Amino acid sequence: MVNLERKELLQYDISHDKTEKDVRFISKQIETHLRERFNVLLSTVEYGIMDGHLVREGTREPFINSIKRGRDIIQIISQNVIDFNRENAEVTGFEKIDSLMSNPEVPLGSKALSISLRGEKGSKYGHNFYDIFTLKERDGRRYVELLRYSSALKAQDYIERFGFDPDNFSKAEDFLANPIFITDVLITPEQIHKTLHKDHKYMTTSDFEEIWNGVQPAVKNYLFNRDANSFNAILNLADRVWDGFVDYVAYAPTQAMLRNLGNQPVRQAVGGCPGKSGADVNNSLFSVAEFSSLGKDRGYNFDHEGVCVVCNSGPKALGPCEICEECTIKIEKEEELGIAA
Repeated sequence: MVNLERKELLQYDISHDKTEKDVRFISKQIETHLRERFNVLLSTVEYGIMDGHLVREGTREPFINSIKRGRDIIQIISQNVIDFNRENAEVTGFEKIDSLMSNPEVPLGSKALSISLRGEKGSKYGHNFYDIFTLKERDGRRYVELLRYSSALKAQDYIERFGFDPDNFSKAEDFLANPIFITDVLITPEQIHKTLHKDHKYMTTSDFEEIWNGVQPAVKNYLFNRDANSFNAILNLADRVWDGFVDYVAYAPTQAMLRNLGNQPVRQAVGGCPGKSGADVNNSLFSVAEFSSLGKDRGYNFDHEGVCVVCNSGPKALGPCEICEECTIKIEKEEELGIAA
């Protein structure tokens, strides 16, 4: 029992929450943690199409430029060579998606699947997910919908499902650099997600909404206590709602019931990254694009406790515009990259 709880808690560092003042931020991290735990839809993004490139809403800049800029910045301020191939592959893969989805000859309903495995030991990239891009049309204008799903699959699972050559597909960069294009315009992203997880537990978005509604008593309890017992109660209650043992509509647990839930063994989620996410998402990146804005204001990305998400060590500085000692970036290097403010 102790080992199970300890392993699970290492996937969500509650120390981040103890000093966090924004309860909405904590609640969102818990929701993301549960979404990853149940292999469900994580987020939805729309891209417009302009001048032959995908662009984010409200911008004219090709999004591929943001990815390249983020790659260049992160490789300067965090010279961790273990991630370089992966970061370069992310650019290569999105270039292919950008080219396909912006082509006016490509049929509506075409899709691209980009697989992002968690990084090797020591990597900044601890999430396991995949993106499904779908070409759509609204009011006569084409756009691309991106759905990001959490995944419990490993490299071998993808190799078996798609018939990849294991000599060429073994690392995260192999998959990122080679997105899969799906020409069947009738198949839906949810069907793809279901097919990929045929041997793994996964959850639909509507089912997850029931789970999230059902754990609200435990979430409120955790926001008040912010301790290990209260956090484990959320995970255990989520499993019980999912298994049908708890009627989430009528459930009104007492404090004693929640404490008892928190004392129960915690199920370990399957996959290469069991239960990963939550507050530690601040120290684990999804994409190099998260760093693309740094060159515009010379800010650096700090989590809500002032811990630099790049180095995660050494002297800390509070506030989004302070620079910790390990992450100083020289102005001349910014100018060389063309990202100086």
